[in-house]
Amino acid sequence: MKSKLSTLAACVAAMILSQAAMAAPSMQDPPAAATPAASDSTSGDRPASVDEDRPQPAPRMSPSLKNAGGASGSVVVMVQVGADGKAKSFHVMMSSGSKQLDDEAVRTAKSWSYKPAIKNGAPADGYVQIPINFR
Repeated sequence: MKSKLSTLAACVAAMILSQAAMAAPSMQDPPAAATPAASDSTSGDRPASVDEDRPQPAPRMSPSLKNAGGASGSVVVMVQVGADGKAKSFHVMMSSGSKQLDDEAVRTAKSWSYKPAIKNGAPADGYVQIPINFR
């Protein structure tokens, strides 16, 4: 029980920090007539993200999940991404109600590639929430 509470507390703290990091740029005045090239500037802050430049494996539906019938749902996984772009930790933020689906969502998120957050123009640790749907 104590372990679950500490994990939940860590996840909530990660969400708060992640949302605060994303909200911080909105407090600044938006740049006038920004061009696409300007948005790629290293001086802009951005949250950690999934690396969309690389293909990300889809979740697998094992035969036991398929045979179980009704094996569908959505899972939200919180991933802590290091300044080097490597995932450091994974937590189920919203469960599907099925341990098998939750475990498969985490396994899938572990196989993906990530981009680090950018703070003051430098790579930094960050968090990304990944919704994974099973149908």
